Amino acid sequence: MRQLRRLAIPALVLAASACGNENPPQGPAAPAVVSPARVVSLQVTGPNSFYQRGQTAQLAALATLSNGFVEDRAASATWQIDNGAVASVSTSGMVTIGGEGVATVSATLQEKRATMAVLVQYAYRAPNPAPGQQLPFPANVQALVTQFANERPDLLAQSCPRGLKYVNNPWQDYIIDRLRTVDLRWGYNAKPTRTAADNGGVPVVAAGDEIAYNFTASPDEGSTGVYLIDILEGHCGPTPRLTYRVFTGEEPGRWTGAGRF
Repeated sequence: MRQLRRLAIPALVLAASACGNENPPQGPAAPAVVSPARVVSLQVTGPNSFYQRGQTAQLAALATLSNGFVEDRAASATWQIDNGAVASVSTSGMVTIGGEGVATVSATLQEKRATMAVLVQYAYRAPNPAPGQQLPFPANVQALVTQFANERPDLLAQSCPRGLKYVNNPWQDYIIDRLRTVDLRWGYNAKPTRTAADNGGVPVVAAGDEIAYNFTASPDEGSTGVYLIDILEGHCGPTPRLTYRVFTGEEPGRWTGAGRF
């Protein structure tokens, strides 16, 4: 009996060992873990020149991601401003203007930080005309337009973004911003006779080669009482260049701030 018991133990061990060598059944493979795209760089964009207390503007925090996409992460960025007397900034990047001066707004996201300078300079606004009257044509406009265009000749190449004629552009924005330091009545011509069909299917914002001056006592936005001046020849052509032509009364005009002011 002792001999039989000794032989049985190895047999059981061998049987167990044989079972252990079989491959266990495999379940479905676990899904691969995809890491979220990280922020490679950050840029703060938006209006940076302001002319009166209480103005507001929404800034963007444009994040370039590791997957190549660019997204506005204003809502998730951390916003700060270094001069609260000039402006304040909300947690979502909304700037509210206070006193005159210069301030730096910053956005931080995933340890990336970007800044933008904000200039607040209160400007003159010509008083409203008497009832039934209109303001005279502003003096020295041609000289001012020439001066401002010469300050930033590099922007002329940006006067026809995406080949669209009836949207505002960086060159025109700069000239109108500078004109508004002289008189806040300056703005854009909304080009009311044009439609998206004239603008590559894109809604008309403003004529990208014209400026407008509200000569009435009515609010600026939407006013049809405007002096109109063409300031760009060959707009959207191969060789755009500065020009100056007053065409008030030749066609309907309407003042707009192009969403900028």
